[in-house]
Amino acid sequence: MMISNIPIWLSSYTLINSSGMNRLSSISVHPEIQDGAPVFSGTRIRIETFYDFLRIGVSVNEFLNEFPSITRDQVLEVYDLVEQQYTPDDIAELASSPGPASNMAAGRLAAA
Repeated sequence: MMISNIPIWLSSYTLINSSGMNRLSSISVHPEIQDGAPVFSGTRIRIETFYDFLRIGVSVNEFLNEFPSITRDQVLEVYDLVEQQYTPDDIAELASSPGPASNMAAGRLAAA
């Protein structure tokens, strides 16, 4: 998936951070945290870990039980990106770019 062609549904869920830039509210990317890999905001838990858990058949609820510092809203925002077939690399680029971001609900019913 090409990040430069962000889907229209994604741009309608824009959040603005304190610097005035658009960002994903549930994902942080910082070079000093997990070597710059995308993590759930406020944690050191990589988004890729969530992907790995889904890949082996772990439910969202089971993931939340394993990582109580992550909120349901954070997981569901990332789950929505998973449903749209974003890779962890795509998410890293979205989270660190000033482009549109999301607070989506499209995949939430499937995650529950």
